[in-house]
Amino acid sequence: MHHSRLQSLMIDCLDGEFAASLEFWAEALGLPLYRRPGKNQRYVTLGTIETPLVIQMQRVTSHPGYHLDIESDDVAAEVSRLERNGARNTRRVKRWYVSQDPSGNAFCVIRPQSDEFLRYAKRWETRQ
Repeated sequence: MHHSRLQSLMIDCLDGEFAASLEFWAEALGLPLYRRPGKNQRYVTLGTIETPLVIQMQRVTSHPGYHLDIESDDVAAEVSRLERNGARNTRRVKRWYVSQDPSGNAFCVIRPQSDEFLRYAKRWETRQ
């Protein structure tokens, strides 16, 4: 007998964009950046998200990898917030947006999918 669970999501970031990516994801996910990484430190833990995490599979024709989906009840406002914090190359696909973090990692901003969205959602003040 043994036990296992999903422990973390690792976001690979290019060395030259590591600091910008670290700040971006800390802000994007509402996690405090407790300390700056040391010069040769390869891993930084941003924190724990107290929420159910849905694992999905997506069929693609090229560029397989991993990405995050960020739920929002105001997709346009969330995209704007993330762009202010460094997201780029944002494009709309049907009812969601695909963007990249400072290191080029893809993520999507989608409408709420989970039943308990409001229970676990981080509240963000809307900025103009």
